[in-house]
Amino acid sequence: MHRQTDLETTRIIRRAGQRRDFSPRKLRREPLHTDAGKIHRRHRVAQMHRAKRRLTLKIFKRRLHCVNLEEKQFPFNCSTPKSKFLLVLLLGIVFGVQSALAASGMFPKMPAATNVYVVDCQKDSENARMTAWALQGLVNQSFAEAYIIEKEKPRHLEQLKYSGKPFELLEPLTGKNAGLRTFFKKYQDRVKKMIVYDPKKDWTGYLALMAAAQRGGIPVTESVQNDLTSEFNWQGDVADFRSKWTNKIAAYDWALSSLMPGCNKRVVFALGIPLSLIDYVVASKGFVFGLDFNADRAEVEKIFRTQGYGVGTSLMGYANTGDEANAIANRYAIGYVVSDLYANGSFWSSFPNKTYYQPPGRTIVAQPGKIYASIMWSDGDNICFDQNPIWNFWHDPARTKVPVATQLSPTLQELNTPLLDWYYSRMTDKDELVAGPTGVQFIFIRDFKEDLFPAWCRLNRAWCAGAGFHAARIWLAPRPSVKYTTYMKTCGLAGLFGEGWSIDAGLPPKIETYGAGNEEQLFQQFLSVSPNANAPVFCNFTCIAAGFDKRFGGYSAIKRQVDRLEAAYRGRYVFLLPKDQFATIRNYYRLPPNP
Repeated sequence: MHRQTDLETTRIIRRAGQRRDFSPRKLRREPLHTDAGKIHRRHRVAQMHRAKRRLTLKIFKRRLHCVNLEEKQFPFNCSTPKSKFLLVLLLGIVFGVQSALAASGMFPKMPAATNVYVVDCQKDSENARMTAWALQGLVNQSFAEAYIIEKEKPRHLEQLKYSGKPFELLEPLTGKNAGLRTFFKKYQDRVKKMIVYDPKKDWTGYLALMAAAQRGGIPVTESVQNDLTSEFNWQGDVADFRSKWTNKIAAYDWALSSLMPGCNKRVVFALGIPLSLIDYVVASKGFVFGLDFNADRAEVEKIFRTQGYGVGTSLMGYANTGDEANAIANRYAIGYVVSDLYANGSFWSSFPNKTYYQPPGRTIVAQPGKIYASIMWSDGDNICFDQNPIWNFWHDPARTKVPVATQLSPTLQELNTPLLDWYYSRMTDKDELVAGPTGVQFIFIRDFKEDLFPAWCRLNRAWCAGAGFHAARIWLAPRPSVKYTTYMKTCGLAGLFGEGWSIDAGLPPKIETYGAGNEEQLFQQFLSVSPNANAPVFCNFTCIAAGFDKRFGGYSAIKRQVDRLEAAYRGRYVFLLPKDQFATIRNYYRLPPNP
């Protein structure tokens, strides 16, 4: 592998429930298990009879009262996007089928355009890129025709070409911040207002983004405003946010009263600025903030308490506390979709929603003394990993040599169907797509709002099934607990990966997963699992995407260590895809069908 991304840089790493701060960039990791002495302890939603599919909407409405969803959060009106989503979700719940429209309504969509205009902002300053991303989001609110290259030009263009949209690379101007200036030259007539912010008072930037999204404007620093105004003789309105509030709490309180009523309640953003997710922030008109989830917790909770947020709302971006933002957001039934470095979100959201299918697993005869293992990539719940390093991994010719599962986010069904199409179109018999933590959204099951957790579980089932996924990574689900049982009974999956091994009648099997941050750790984790002469052993190994995102990494690194293992311990390991592994477990232990 020769390509690298900014995601390779070190960051806050998830390990055994603790974080280690290596640098500003953040990444979750699987726990790295080192206890070699541990004992290694869904098929698609069943299709119902055609007659049930023909039940009328009138009959369906009569059944709605049986569904455990909070009416205050979701008033039923088929004319609203969220209600359309609920209608589809509830149809699946009530009838027990996977609707062809299940993957819908969780995220704001932009209107599709027939042609796309591309600008290269790789060499622009951070402040210029902030304005360029905001301008892209503003343009794409009307028609998703603006696309920005901000790193790895070959990858950006390959993904755009695969989408099938005709595109034109705008001829760049010369000089400083050429990308933004080229972009502004084409779309200056769309800009009704410039809102000046102070990068040293970051809250002025966040509020400028929200105000610009709702008022047909763009956020600018003073120097960017002067440059654009003088070069293009732009004569719109200018608002100055630099000294409007004495502190950030006063600023966000103003935003809650003045801007929140115009914000979309399906998404809320915790985001460092400037980062590439900004275009989707502006296009979706979501509330965005840069508060400290520890020091400013009271203000964060004030935001999350806003009426309209709840089950199905996604916290996008990445908070300053990393994964731990779940401990607050989940208490308000808000799930995490990590996405701070996700690019061109306003463009990719314009494609039609889809559902997908993977065939169920195949059973093999499991023998005592053998270890039946699956390998998978980590961090697929993070959609910028799906778009960047994992996408790069799939260009490695070694991908077809060893069975390896790839974690992806079910949200791609609505946020980026061309990306999910691309993965499906390139699958071989050595590939499987599975969900990362914890399915449709990353949540701490332990912390999710108790009375709304069953509704989230049903949401999760619909989206995982719609993505065609048979397995997922369970996360922070104490066992035994009501939430653990609810998740396991509702998920509809063939199996789960997590801490510990469990085989319970009426529940999908859960197998132990062992995290590996690099090649050598992967090999050592292989060695840490011992065979059992009296029974087959089943386990999973999770390769941490960031640790393998390097030259000659990716699948090639996995292949080298599998070959090394086979040379040292010939025949000890049998590597399977998770769906085949779980089918084999179910057959071996004679488990009844999933609920």
